[in-house]
Amino acid sequence: MAAPKFHLRSPSRRPKGQPKSLSRRRAPPSAALIDLVLEYADLRDDLGGGRILLRFSPDCLGDPDLRERAGDDAARMADVAVIWDEIDDVIFRVLDGGPPPLALVPPPIDAEEDRFVLTPKAMEYLINSQSTRRG
Repeated sequence: MAAPKFHLRSPSRRPKGQPKSLSRRRAPPSAALIDLVLEYADLRDDLGGGRILLRFSPDCLGDPDLRERAGDDAARMADVAVIWDEIDDVIFRVLDGGPPPLALVPPPIDAEEDRFVLTPKAMEYLINSQSTRRG
């Protein structure tokens, strides 16, 4: 028996001329926060090739002195990690694991949620598969 086919019914498209959804961008980690990670990170994971992942442990995140040094960035301390290249003595990459920013999206003109619509063959498949399980 073939697998059922599902179709996603999309809401109506936005009319021409209507702006795309407005979104709020999260600021990248500040230079001060990156410096704090480089100087005080207590977790060092060797990635090989002379690169080390630097980040804060839960114990370090709870240190009131360190949180005071972070100032406004204290809430983001757990989200930021830095990959340091020991061979070239440079930052290779800054990782920001924070949640994505919330989007400010205007409501669609005909607000309708996406939903799956089962084809007749899909319904038949489901009915047949349920009846064989009971018997």
